[in-house]
Amino acid sequence: MLYSEVLEWLSDRREAYIGSSYYYLRSKEGNTTICRLNVTGGCLYSIEEIDHCQYGITEEDIDEAMLYQTEDAEIPDHYSISTHIEKKLRTLMDI
Repeated sequence: MLYSEVLEWLSDRREAYIGSSYYYLRSKEGNTTICRLNVTGGCLYSIEEIDHCQYGITEEDIDEAMLYQTEDAEIPDHYSISTHIEKKLRTLMDI
């Protein structure tokens, strides 16, 4: 997977862009994490897993988000965040 593919996929999702970063779920071997993609000046800067607890996001929030994935992943193991997670992140990041 190329980072440019992830950026292109996320750029089509309004809900993914919060603050100055893109957020998405990545599921690997049954473990789902929230990832943040930071972009600076149109160039990819970094992708990192965030500690969801620091943002008031629970394991149940993540599990629920995965339950309601209605479309096949365009990029294997990469999924959109739920509106519930989006609201929690926007509360903290859209300042």
